[in-house]
Amino acid sequence: MPETGSAVGLDLGTTHFLITSNGEVKDNPRFLQSTLKKLRVAQRSLSRKKRGSKRRRKAKQHVARIHRKVARQRLDFHHKAARSLVNQHDLIAHEDLNVKGMGQGNLARSIHDVGWGQFLNLLSLKAADAGRRVIGVDPRFTSQRCSKCGHTEKANRRSQAVFVCVSCGHEANADHNAALNILGRAAPSGHNGRGQPYAVV
Repeated sequence: MPETGSAVGLDLGTTHFLITSNGEVKDNPRFLQSTLKKLRVAQRSLSRKKRGSKRRRKAKQHVARIHRKVARQRLDFHHKAARSLVNQHDLIAHEDLNVKGMGQGNLARSIHDVGWGQFLNLLSLKAADAGRRVIGVDPRFTSQRCSKCGHTEKANRRSQAVFVCVSCGHEANADHNAALNILGRAAPSGHNGRGQPYAVV
């Protein structure tokens, strides 16, 4: 694809699906969460059916259809989000997350629902096909480092949404600040990887 002269950093989350270094917010659609009530009803109905019966087989197929619909919705969302980013940017940076390990913790359901692994895989494939670059960077301290002065301290992250640097006083949305740090780690020279300056809005 033709070069755009643009690079972007992505901060992935469960509240928002992603926030970019230029301030774009893409909300998490929570496909599984929105279907949980219907899924629980279907699973309870399945559990009451006699094993080996036709009714149990039909109930099992109904549960499977719900899961397939959620998976298709998530895949379609990931395809569209990845395509939009690849169309707009030469370089796309994200945190190199241990998605498998994170999916075994307290936020397992939310992490599986958001589907970071599938999204990042699709993003890499689409980027390679279009001649773009996708870079995974070390995620450590991206949420605690000030994108203005570089001061890193846990106290900078006032809350889940608010970042206030205790050194220079810079205030920002915490996820937007992290996205800027992610971009800075991927392209510290301020270039898009081909020697061209990138554009940051």
